[in-house]
Parts: sequence; structure tokens; C-alpha cells
Amino acid sequence: MTYERFLKITLTLKKQSEALNKIYKNGLDLVNFVDPYHAIITELIKEIYGDEGYDWWYWFCYENEFGEKDWSKNVKVYKIDSEGKMKVIDDEKPISGACDEMGNPICYSFESTWEFLESRYKKESKDK
Repeated sequence: MTYERFLKITLTLKKQSEALNKIYKNGLDLVNFVDPYHAIITELIKEIYGDEGYDWWYWFCYENEFGEKDWSKNVKVYKIDSEGKMKVIDDEKPISGACDEMGNPICYSFESTWEFLESRYKKESKDK
């Protein structure tokens, strides 16, 4: 997936999430209405990056608040284990909420998340 397409999808999701939160705060719950759209996005992201890649994308969007979360607070921090899976670490609290095997921050911005997913989880097209 190109960075431009990734950014468009993720920024659109961010904008819609913010709008839904505002609507919800005003007493209207549209979860049942938007769930099918989230299911479509989920399946498409999984098709491109697989289940593990989707987990990181989801983490960036919702747990990392689209790269805007303040990680200086006492919260869970994630690291990639030797098998490429998410692992909670408690021994350090870096500025970013996730780091690679070497301790380098990952998935802290739209671009870093895209680069991470493309380099580790991008599935090869069967149509090539």
C-alpha cells in the first residue's frame, strides 16, 4: 500500500472516530451503524498486513491515539518479541508506547507506522 493511501485511510478513520465521539457525548450512540464499516476496514488491513500487522495498526489508531498519546504517564508499553508478536514490557517507560527488539521507538507517527507495517508485515500480492 502506498503511504498516501495508508494516510488517507487512517486519517479518515481518525476524523470519523473524533466525530463519533462528539456525537456520543451528545447522547447518540451510532456504534451499531458504524460497526460494519469498521469490519470492512479490518478485513482490508488484514488482507494487506496479516493479523499481526493489523494488531499493530489497531494499536497505533486506538491505543496510541493515532500517535497523540502521552506515554510519559504510567501505562503499558509494548515491544516486539523474537517471533514478531506484541509483548508488554514493564521495565521501562519510553517516550513512545512501543519499540522494536533493539529498543527503537516504532509506530509513533503515521509514517513510522506505515514504514513498520510495510517492512515487516506486507503480504505479497498473489496477482504478480
